[in-house]
Amino acid sequence: MSKSNSPLETTTIGSFPKPKFVPVRDWFDISRETGGMNSSQTTTDYTADIKNVDERHEPLFIRAAKEVIEIQLRSGVSIPTDGEVRRENYIHYHCRHLDGFDFDNLENRVLRDGAYETDLPAIRSTIAHSGRSYGAHDYRASQSVSPRPVKFTLPGPLTIMDTTADCFYNDRPRLNAVLAETVNREILALVDAGCQYIQVDEPLFAREVDDALSFGIEGLERCFHGVPKSVTRVVHMCCGYPDHLDDTEYKKADPGSYHRLASAIDTAAFDQISIEDAHCCNDLNLLDKLQKKTVIFGAVAVARSRVETVDQIEARLNEVLNHIDRDRLVVAPDCGLGFLSPELAEAKLTVMCQAAARA
Repeated sequence: MSKSNSPLETTTIGSFPKPKFVPVRDWFDISRETGGMNSSQTTTDYTADIKNVDERHEPLFIRAAKEVIEIQLRSGVSIPTDGEVRRENYIHYHCRHLDGFDFDNLENRVLRDGAYETDLPAIRSTIAHSGRSYGAHDYRASQSVSPRPVKFTLPGPLTIMDTTADCFYNDRPRLNAVLAETVNREILALVDAGCQYIQVDEPLFAREVDDALSFGIEGLERCFHGVPKSVTRVVHMCCGYPDHLDDTEYKKADPGSYHRLASAIDTAAFDQISIEDAHCCNDLNLLDKLQKKTVIFGAVAVARSRVETVDQIEARLNEVLNHIDRDRLVVAPDCGLGFLSPELAEAKLTVMCQAAARA
């Protein structure tokens, strides 16, 4: 492997603990209030918050983005996100900007292999993009308060399908393709707005490997269709959030799914794949199967309150560098940081970036 002394790049994945002045709660806030995300009232609560948001709140969202970006940069992160500060959750926020979704008459569903039960927005008619990009607006607002390029995140089609109730299409490959078109519309608007790093999140790939291989990869490629090579196309594929912070019993997806997906992922039409490792400690032979992709490697746990040590992370990264060239390695948390307090998030990011600098 390469012995270059160039520093390892660092990034975050998406969500960040929202400042208290933000007028929207998210599923992490509700988890803290109720003791877990296993609540049938979750989507109802989101709806109540979102309906009260209007243009008067724009300065609060910009202030929040500035605060979370500054925390990331202060920690040493080279590619920050906006912390998804505007979103009740990153999936339903996208769906609210589409025709065909019903957020008033919810459908009860059991999700994630029985991990939790909730009420979900329903697809009741043809899905179509409204024609007006929320992403371009949100990106410009966040980039205006950041001295470094901000990465923008969107939900992938398969993951949208898992957190909504299809009462119309009854055809998973077709629905996946339709949703991918809506994501593509947002991505192309982001490209026009100047966004350099665009990430699509597909944690459901690790749970639904057969669907991922059958039509999910094609959906991802449809999401990124028409994106120029000057833009970095990222896919995030974690194994799922637990129910609450320090939940040791949660049934996450099998990390062995990464090995089943590796060949298809490596040849797919995007640039970077983000995987978790701090939680599951992968067999690093996985990296030998990813010969073309840059790997965003999850080096800190996002649902444990214990802060990792610099030495611990550095040792793991040195093992990783035996399997992948350092110019194809980016260091990040396993997933979003929404479960943590701002102080704990900053502490974890700081040791992560110090370890990345030393590895």
